[in-house]
Amino acid sequence: MTYNKVEEDTEARNALWAAICDAATKLASSCTVYISLSPDIASKVRSQMPVPEVQTWQLVEALSLLAILIKAGVVMTSEVCNLFGSTGPLHFMEDGHDRYLWAQPLLRGQESALGGRPDLVVSSTPDTPSALNIIRVVECKCRKRLGAPDIRGEFGKAHDLRVTSYLIWSFNTPALSVIEGAKRLGLDIEPLGFDTDRRTDLISMPENLVMHVANTQEVSRRGNRFAQLMLKSSNDASLKTLKQA
Repeated sequence: MTYNKVEEDTEARNALWAAICDAATKLASSCTVYISLSPDIASKVRSQMPVPEVQTWQLVEALSLLAILIKAGVVMTSEVCNLFGSTGPLHFMEDGHDRYLWAQPLLRGQESALGGRPDLVVSSTPDTPSALNIIRVVECKCRKRLGAPDIRGEFGKAHDLRVTSYLIWSFNTPALSVIEGAKRLGLDIEPLGFDTDRRTDLISMPENLVMHVANTQEVSRRGNRFAQLMLKSSNDASLKTLKQA
C-alpha cells in the first residue's frame, strides 16, 4: 500500500504508537516513560492514550530510543521525559560500559564546526555530545524517497562526528542502488517495512515491530561498519603515500 504522504498512513502511525506503548511496558521495571518535559502521571505512556499529535518521524524516533534501552544491559535512568523532543543524557550500561543516550542534541562537527541536530546519539560520557564522545547515531527519515544527495549528506555528518556506526531508518523502502551505495559508505540504511510483505505482521503485532527495531539497531551497533570503513580508508591512504614516497 502506497501513500502520497507518510502522515496519511494511519495504520502505520497506530502501529508505531502501539509499539511505543509495548516498549514502555517492557521497560517498566527499569524506568518510566513520559511525554511531558518532567514526570507527570497524566503524560505517562500507556496503551489507553490516543496516538499523540506528532510527526511520524517523531514516533519512529521515540520507538528507536526505547528500543536502545530495551537492549541495554542495565538502564540506570529511572525516568525518560519529553519522549518526542530533546532529552538526555539517559544513562545505561552496554557490554559493561557506561553509555548515555540523547535525543535531538545540538552539536558541532569536529572538522567542519558546522552545527547539527541528529535524531539519536549514544555517547561514552554524560558531557555534551561531540566528536570526542559520540559513539553512534540513529537517524529517522520519513520522507517519500531517499536519494544520493541524502546519503552523501549523512555520510558527511558521520565522518564529521567520528562515529563507529550510523543507522538510518527509512519509512519507505529506498531504491536498492541507494541502499547499496549507503553500505559502501559505511552507513546502515534500513526500511521500517510498512511497504513490504511484513506490513500486516508489524501492524497486527506491535511487539514484532519493537523487536524488529531493537534487533536491527543492535546488529548495526555491533557491526561498527562506519568505523571499519574509516580504518580501511586510512590504511589505503597510508599505502598510497608509501608507494609515492
